[in-house]
Order: sequence, then structure tokens, then C-alpha cells
Amino acid sequence: MNDHSGSMKLVHHSFCSQSRFLMKQKKSMLLSFAWVILVLGLMIFTDSSNAGDGDDLVEAAYTGNLTKIRALLKEGVDVDYKDRVSGTALMAASQTGHEAIVQTLLANDAKVDQPSKKGATALMKASQNGHEAIVRVLLARDAKIDYQHKSGFTALMIASQNGHEASVQVLLDNGAKVDLEDNQGDTALMISSQDGHEAVVQALLSKGAKIDQQNKQGATALMIASQDGHEAIVQTLLAKGANIDQQSKQGVTALMIASQEGRETIV
Repeated sequence: MNDHSGSMKLVHHSFCSQSRFLMKQKKSMLLSFAWVILVLGLMIFTDSSNAGDGDDLVEAAYTGNLTKIRALLKEGVDVDYKDRVSGTALMAASQTGHEAIVQTLLANDAKVDQPSKKGATALMKASQNGHEAIVRVLLARDAKIDYQHKSGFTALMIASQNGHEASVQVLLDNGAKVDLEDNQGDTALMISSQDGHEAVVQALLSKGAKIDQQNKQGATALMIASQDGHEAIVQTLLAKGANIDQQSKQGVTALMIASQEGRETIV
């Protein structure tokens, strides 16, 4: 009986010791878990705070508030913070034409070629809105002139589409590739011909744009201008030697397209 009793006491003692060990281990794990939660909470709070400051920076760039830009940068706000709408502060200022803010951001080492979620850069934003002075500033900071958007668009194509002749000329003078194609095979010449920007068409041709280049459908600038009824551009293209008999992949010519669309003055 005594041996059995002694054995039971040993088992009980061992069990209690093991239980205390497990309790201590569990308590240690709980404390570690609590610390992890606390650290994560602080990180989220810090990120949220920084995000708020970043949003303020982008908004100030968009609205042209240079004083606020300087104050936020002095506080250490990330100059390349990207929001969900405008992208970075540099993109926002380039889009809205605030040259002094663009200069300030670049002086604070803003990344000149930082793309938006869709692949647009500050140079594209400035080109889209005809801000020639900002285009010059960005190019002086070695912005990639032929950087392509996810759609394949370049700054030159975007400026051409919107008829911003001065920006087109600056881009061309700085070596933009005139015959680059977007994802549909369209060039700046085709795009400006479609949108009726005669002065841009002439600028592109003067820089050696391939007049009879075809997109993925086999269409040329002449066919596109004929389809959309841009008579002055049709005249310009023909005067520069566009092939009037060239056929698309569907076997149609500019004359057929103009006739089909009822463009009597072009026919």
C-alpha cells in the first residue's frame, strides 16, 4: 500500500509540474500573441496616418497648393506616394499644369517615370492636357519619352490624339519615335488622322512618319481620315504621296470607305 501510495504521489507531482509548465508556456504564448497584435496595430495606425498625409500631398498637387506641398515634404511625407485616383503628386501636378509644383517635387527626388496602375506616367499626363512647359521639364529630367501605357500608347500618341501640336513638336524634337504602334497597331499619324488634327498630321509627316503604315486591320491613315470625313487631312496625306489604292485586310480602299460612309466631298 505504501509503495502504491508513494507511486501515486510521484505521478501526481509529475502531473502538477507538467501542468504548471504547460500553463507557463501557454501564458508566454498569449503574451507573445498580444505583442504581435499590438505591433500590427501600431503598424496599421502608422500606415493609415502616412496614407492620409500622402493623400493630402496628391490633393495639394492636384489643386496647386505649393505651400502645402512644401510643408508636407518637410514633414517627411513620401514624395512618391500613390493614391487610388490621381497616382502620385507628380502625376497630379503634371495633369493639372502646376509647373512650380512639378519642379518642387522633382527637386525632392520624385520618380519621374513612376507609372500609375494603368501604366500612365507624368509625361503622358502632361502631354494629354497640352502642358508643353511641363513636358519640357520632365524631359529635361530624363523622362522616358517612348514609355508605353498598358494600351501601348506613348506620350506622342496621347498628345496627337488630343491635338496638342506644341507638345507633339516638343516630343518630336526630343527624339520621340514617330512610328511606334499601340496594341492595335495604330501610330500617332493614324490617331491624329482619326481625330481630325491637321496641324499634328503635318508635324508628324515632317518628321518622317510612314504615311502608308498599316494597323492590325490593315488600315492606313488615309483610310481612317476618309472614314471619319476629315477632308483637309485626306488632302494633306494625298499631297504627301499616300497610296490611294492601298487595301486593308478586308480588301477595301480609302475610296470605298469614303463612299460607304457617304463622305461625298472626299469621294
